[in-house]
Amino acid sequence: GKSTLLRALARLLAPREGVVELDGAALHSVPTRELARKLGILPQSPVAPEGLTVGDLVGRGRAPHQTWWRQWSKADEEAVDAALAATGLTELADRAVDELSGGQRQRAWIAMAVAQGTPVLLLDEPTTYLDLAHQVDVLDL
Repeated sequence: GKSTLLRALARLLAPREGVVELDGAALHSVPTRELARKLGILPQSPVAPEGLTVGDLVGRGRAPHQTWWRQWSKADEEAVDAALAATGLTELADRAVDELSGGQRQRAWIAMAVAQGTPVLLLDEPTTYLDLAHQVDVLDL
């Protein structure tokens, strides 16, 4: 149910009937970059490339805001720093994601979604692997 809905919203699954809309527009007609500026989606069990640092992972959340003529900006840096701080990962920014505990890894992915800066975030089981204190922190984001 929930995961299927998220997959449809992420355009990974086409609905058998009807149309999925966001802000009155059919999702299949919204350009990918525009959709990624409006809607952030974090699947249940994402996998990071081996050796990718927490900071680099969180920075990937800013990709929808970059173009070939506008690369990394001060606003991108501020969004990444704010997302790392909000998830308590600032000190782990230089660590490889694959070296983190399950809870730290989950917070890194959440930080990436937060750094994306979208008005809508859809998170599939975002509190998995988190202790109670971090579950509350994530729900407060």
